[in-house]
Amino acid sequence: MRTLLLIVGCALWMGASWAQATPPEAVQRKLRALQQLTEFRLIQLADEYWHNGAHYKTMALMFVLIEYDPTDVENISGLAWLLDSYGETARAIQVYQRGIRLNPDRYDLYYDLGFAYFNKRQYEQALPYLEKATSFASAPQYVWKTLAHCYERLGRLEKSVEAWEKAKQLDPNDGAVEPNLQRVRKKLEQERKNRS
Repeated sequence: MRTLLLIVGCALWMGASWAQATPPEAVQRKLRALQQLTEFRLIQLADEYWHNGAHYKTMALMFVLIEYDPTDVENISGLAWLLDSYGETARAIQVYQRGIRLNPDRYDLYYDLGFAYFNKRQYEQALPYLEKATSFASAPQYVWKTLAHCYERLGRLEKSVEAWEKAKQLDPNDGAVEPNLQRVRKKLEQERKNRS
């Protein structure tokens, strides 16, 4: 009996030490408010540094802000863009990829990384990211337009036509879609004639 009480007592003691006490709700609210205030001030500082041309300080704060809110895809994308514009392309790609890992269910960073590759004329690297971005129902029309251009640059004209048609479906009033669609269709017809 004494051994049983000793075992139960040890189990209760260990269980109590493993469980962390949750602070009272009032304390949790104050902590959340403090975190939000700190994050807001860091955003203000990053903006101030940006406008003063202190971009390295801006980037340093953006790295911190990713830790505060890993779902802020605009911050992640902005940081990657800044890094890339300063010639830190490998680091920018790492930031995009980390952002994708942190936000796998959003089209934004897939598109942004695909677009970054597209702008460097690295169409093969851009393609999987652009295709993934368009797999989301929330992907806007411009994502489809970029994908259509990428397919065209890679000589995948049928896929380009399909992407242009989807872009037209999403916004029938976009005047840029039809001329591009017609151009790619003509190229496709010419390619088919050359093959036969």
